[in-house]
Amino acid sequence: MDKTISKDELFPAVTEKSSGQASEKEHQGVSSDEEAQSASLGQDGSPLQQMRVSKTKGVGVITTLAGINGLNTMGSGILIAALPRIAKDVGLPSGLMLWPAAVYALAAGCLLHVFGSFADILGPKRVWVAGSFLFVVFTVALGLSTTGIQVIMFRTCLGVAMAMCLPTSVSLITNTFPKGHWRNTAFAMSGMAQPLGYALGLVLGGIFTDTIGWRWAYYIMAMVNFVISVISVWSLPDVRHPSKKTWVRRLREDVDWIGVIILSVALALLMYVLAMITSDWRNIRKPVQIVLLVVSMLLLAAFPFWMHRQVQIGKPALIPNRLWRKASFTSACLCVFFCWSSLNGIEYFATLYFQEVQGLSALQSSIRYFSQIVMGTSVNVVLVYLISRVKVITLVVVSTCITLISPALMATVGEHENYWFRPFWALFLCPVNPWVLFSVSNLLISDAFPAEIQSLAGGVFNEVAQFGNAVGLAVTAAIAASVTEHSHAEGKTATMDGYRAAFWTIFASTATVLIISLVGLRRVGTIGRTEKD
Repeated sequence: MDKTISKDELFPAVTEKSSGQASEKEHQGVSSDEEAQSASLGQDGSPLQQMRVSKTKGVGVITTLAGINGLNTMGSGILIAALPRIAKDVGLPSGLMLWPAAVYALAAGCLLHVFGSFADILGPKRVWVAGSFLFVVFTVALGLSTTGIQVIMFRTCLGVAMAMCLPTSVSLITNTFPKGHWRNTAFAMSGMAQPLGYALGLVLGGIFTDTIGWRWAYYIMAMVNFVISVISVWSLPDVRHPSKKTWVRRLREDVDWIGVIILSVALALLMYVLAMITSDWRNIRKPVQIVLLVVSMLLLAAFPFWMHRQVQIGKPALIPNRLWRKASFTSACLCVFFCWSSLNGIEYFATLYFQEVQGLSALQSSIRYFSQIVMGTSVNVVLVYLISRVKVITLVVVSTCITLISPALMATVGEHENYWFRPFWALFLCPVNPWVLFSVSNLLISDAFPAEIQSLAGGVFNEVAQFGNAVGLAVTAAIAASVTEHSHAEGKTATMDGYRAAFWTIFASTATVLIISLVGLRRVGTIGRTEKD
């Protein structure tokens, strides 16, 4: 397995005076019955860390972190399943149909790195709990929305709230569980929760839309979120980085604010252009979109030069360039980019296939996603056992090959094909790689980086996933619309031509995951073992 990067290797130019994050010892308050034990020694003679909290609190930590990850994508699943009804009820114009989904990814994607930096200064628990309770408030507000503008606005606020939770999860898990079974289980459950939450959202969204109404799907989601938020106050570890500076001074001096502005503006412009392309592929021809895209590319190109400058003069750097020199981390980010764009793309177009081509209701189409829930649960159970016993490259490559079958099946499906033939197997197999990859990647982050920057690394990783989602939907939607428009066929046949082109694009994206993992993860061994192992 790759050697863990030390703080000095990662931030050679950042001294204790210039950064309060990378040079301070981490402390964690625990009750008397939860004190860390050090009876056994590791191979280097250092004490082996034992369970830092009681088993009850351990279960609470896993429940809260996996729960919020599931709610993150559940809301999007509900939205996709219920979008036609939501648009009708709130008067959302057809040109803005995809905006509620796009603005969520836009807000979350632009702020994950910001809140990751905040969490490394203020403490991950504070940021996570605040974000979780805000998510409750805005979920209820979304259910109460009466206009299209309100739906878009509250989905944006939900993206901001979720950006406070996602980057802190890695740090909270590693500060609760030592290497071994508990940590592996925590990451496996958190990794499973995102695709499982999306599948559950599709199912519940369809059921509620055709029964008691789509609003109740969000109300129930808010109730679950509130319970999780209350549990988190008790269960999550209070991780802090003591400093002589006040937290206000640390935010002012220890955060690379110019880097924050450069990256946030660049991502905001890029994701806005992608959202416009997703709504109508012809928008890419408009001068305003071209200008915004060019400005975004220039800012993204300037960002690494600014990072280099900050490190050279001994100032805090938002995402130091050395972060990307860890081959396993960079490869995991690239894999999750293409993997997430594939997963959301195939589920989005499969839903359109069921409803637009086969004419099924939201309820009928949502029931067809139960197979994903079954597969996800099975993969998670097996992964907890395998993750510390099988090499990372084997897990990722095998799971990618399995998932690669899914878009190929949907790309060759017939307009009136029986669900139990190709559609069932396509949906059954498509989440295998995302389930495995997300869990494995989080463990790689926890092993590769010191605790003081794990929230930042987690924020970058989740930001890449959100960006992959936005890019994947924009590209596949543009391809599908263009092929349909230029098809010589008419009606549903032309629509299917576009969908098939989208599925083949998703196939290529999944194949890219396979290539990257074979090259970038080949030197990574097993992860998640205790030092005894």
